[in-house]
Amino acid sequence: MPIGKVAHTHLPYCIQATADGKWLVLNRNYKPVGTTSKDWVDYDSHPDRVALDGRTLAALRRVAVNVIPAEPGDPEVIYFYDDSSMPTEGDAHWASYAKAISVLMNARIK
Repeated sequence: MPIGKVAHTHLPYCIQATADGKWLVLNRNYKPVGTTSKDWVDYDSHPDRVALDGRTLAALRRVAVNVIPAEPGDPEVIYFYDDSSMPTEGDAHWASYAKAISVLMNARIK
């Protein structure tokens, strides 16, 4: 996705677990959604972290394009699209992305 598109900064790309078990929704620049600056962001203290229930996380893992499981020192990351499935590149990609975003947007915060 070319830099400069609103989608690049304002649509969710993935969610990443934080040290306290919450999740942060990130854009394509790995910044919290809506962030346009290149300044460093501390995910573990960012005020927009959310606690998601296990049912939502399981559903997100099912519809995700990729899941990087947690390992010692590396948190879990759930991706909604990748370079080969960018939602701005066609209806089929958008439909797949919309499934994941629908799960995320309908989740209840614990």
